[in-house]
Amino acid sequence: MPFKLPKLPSPRARLHELADFAEILSWKQSHISEREIISFLGRVDDNEHNDGVNDDEEETTNLLPLVMNELERRSDACRDGYPFTLERRGTVLNYSKSRENETTSIVYRYLLLSTRLNMKTNKVHADIDGTKLLEHLSAHVLKTYLGNNAKSFVFGTAKSGEFRAKVENLCKALNEGVGYRKLDEDAIEYAVDDKLDAVGWVPFSDLSPGQLILFGQCKTGDNWNGTEFQLQPTVFAKRWLKESFLVDPQRAFCISEALDRTRWKSTNVAAGIVFDRCRLVDFCWDFDTTEMRIWTQSAFSSFEIGDLK
Repeated sequence: MPFKLPKLPSPRARLHELADFAEILSWKQSHISEREIISFLGRVDDNEHNDGVNDDEEETTNLLPLVMNELERRSDACRDGYPFTLERRGTVLNYSKSRENETTSIVYRYLLLSTRLNMKTNKVHADIDGTKLLEHLSAHVLKTYLGNNAKSFVFGTAKSGEFRAKVENLCKALNEGVGYRKLDEDAIEYAVDDKLDAVGWVPFSDLSPGQLILFGQCKTGDNWNGTEFQLQPTVFAKRWLKESFLVDPQRAFCISEALDRTRWKSTNVAAGIVFDRCRLVDFCWDFDTTEMRIWTQSAFSSFEIGDLK
């Protein structure tokens, strides 16, 4: 079973799940060591009665040095935005409390929680929908990634309005596509966003069509397998626009998870440019974290680690 709070990771947890677990423990109690992680996971073994658990425990123990290596990789990937520090030759992970009001710390911790909480049943905290926060963050990151002259906006469920109006606004902003047109004229329209959550582009001063455009799809949690092919810009254009784009938009896949590195290449091939947790943090500067801070504080106080009921 995937690791979901408030439960502990199973003895069969994957490396990136154990890395998330170490970060959450460090955040909760200011620091965590390899030995303490083993102690917490031992509580799972005490509640498991399946054959082979001892073998799983030994395998998990052997994974811990690799977990610490993964935490170090995340620190490098976040540039200066990682909210933890590794000490004692990489065996202790400390939470940087003095930096917790910094944008990068708030964004990282939001993404961590929105990966490990069940974002179908536990996404609303302090009356804020945590899934919609990712759409706003992703739109900001796409703009930052594309550079000084770039523009972006939210298209998905976090953006109010009817689908037709959102398509019309998209065409007007990009100066491409002319306007809304439904390919199946007699069909009932059920589309909310047709998998398009955020858009980023770099316009030219001549305002002519033919430009770099990123179509972004956003996913919280870790149960996104099989969704990598859902957003297809050329299909979107054929279904909803009067004219297709002169240059097909590139795809961006924005996820709260720190992607399992063993799946990195195949996910980029399937989904387009992957903006996982560390990449989102890398380009999140100047993001307005007001609602994200409130959601994260409320969500973090809503559970105790290791509720095995």
